Amino acid sequence: MDSNARRRLDERLDQIVRDPFDPRFSKPLTGIGGARSSRVGGLRIIYFVRQAELLVLVQEIGARGQVYRKLR
Repeated sequence: MDSNARRRLDERLDQIVRDPFDPRFSKPLTGIGGARSSRVGGLRIIYFVRQAELLVLVQEIGARGQVYRKLR
C-alpha cells in the first residue's frame, strides 16, 4: 500500500473511532447484524461497534470485490 493510501486509511479509522455511526463515513450492512462498512477508495473497512464497551472492532479491511465474500 502506498503512503497516500495508508494516510487516507488512517484518517478514516480515526473518523470511525470518533463517531462510528456518522453516515458521512459509513453505512450499515444488510444481512450481517450490526456490521458497518466504510469506503476508502477501492478499499472497504468492515467493523462492528460494541456501545456498552465503547469499542470499535475492525473485522476486515480489503478490496471491495473480496472483503464481502469473506464475511459470508
